[in-house]
Amino acid sequence: MGFTTPCFIRKSTYKLRKKLDELGYRLFGAELNEDLCIFTSPEWGLYNIEFFNNIPHPDETDSVDCGTNEELFLAIAALKDNTDNNQLFTNGKGDWGIYRDGSDGGLSGMDFYGMPNDFNLPYYHKATVDELIEHFKGKENQP
Repeated sequence: MGFTTPCFIRKSTYKLRKKLDELGYRLFGAELNEDLCIFTSPEWGLYNIEFFNNIPHPDETDSVDCGTNEELFLAIAALKDNTDNNQLFTNGKGDWGIYRDGSDGGLSGMDFYGMPNDFNLPYYHKATVDELIEHFKGKENQP
């Protein structure tokens, strides 16, 4: 199937658009003004750039509002149900890593963020949206 979770970020930069392209998203439309928001449409593998006044009310959408947090936005936008590659994993005890499948020529396995307390990989699972939100909470990008 592919990408799983619609989300948006309240900014638009070339860097973010390039990272979405690298994840496999395609731009829908052509508006590239940096004072706008980026929305993902995972069911089609597309992203589009919208005006701030097009941000839906939270009760009217299932898209995750990532504020201006680029790391949260990219982590949620990257969620896929057909691969573990480049997905964030956690053991639920504070240890985090990103799985690499070796398709880029490197070694396959888990790249940990810092020294984990637990190297037992069967205890790790793909991070859920709620876990990602909690993990990145308070880590907003500074202007």
